Amino acid sequence: MTHPIIGISSNIEYNPEDRNFFQVYCAKGYVDGVQKAGGLPLVLPIGAPELAVQYAEMMDKLILTGGQNVLPEYYGEEKTISSDDYSRDRDEFELALIREMLKRNKPIFSICRGTQLFNVAMGGTLHQEIQSHWQDLSAMHPTHKVNLIPGTPLSDIFSEHPSINSFHRQAIKKLASNLEVIGSSAEDNIIEAVKTNDGYPYLGVQWHPEFMIDHREEDLKLFDYIVNQL
Repeated sequence: MTHPIIGISSNIEYNPEDRNFFQVYCAKGYVDGVQKAGGLPLVLPIGAPELAVQYAEMMDKLILTGGQNVLPEYYGEEKTISSDDYSRDRDEFELALIREMLKRNKPIFSICRGTQLFNVAMGGTLHQEIQSHWQDLSAMHPTHKVNLIPGTPLSDIFSEHPSINSFHRQAIKKLASNLEVIGSSAEDNIIEAVKTNDGYPYLGVQWHPEFMIDHREEDLKLFDYIVNQL
């Protein structure tokens, strides 16, 4: 049996026990979700953009994970917030991954920062700071409602008004022309889920199903959809 190879973008952080060293990581839920759905996870360390060509050839699908803010220069703006939570190396590498996957018409699923980055790659812009979308509770506890468009893959999995967890201080502002909104916050209409309108196999959410796969059946079903149907 051949398992689909699912690339998973990663991040870099200090080793918590020794800040002289860094470590490459992604949340374990991404790996577990892919494996439980029958996929073969391939964690992609941040690298030179030209490496994206070979990675795109190797993998069947790509998951763009959460993390830092996207540099505003990539959507034609100056930085307007007091933050140093950016990574040019990561932006450039993942933008290259997106370009190479698009060339090959290979599916992309994105979460949080990944969804924001995909929107930027397609010509959209971001709110650099929003309120009330970073929860204080554990990531395993949904905190607010979203309204999902009926008849879309997400509403089929979650129903039309699910509760989600939320850990983002930025969000989509101007939506790229080839994207359409399929989910928004019930409280303030912040965009929470998007898909393409041009036939390219892409789905993006703003919340974090990778933290919920052991706590809610629907979130694991989402990974099954990504691995086997998207």
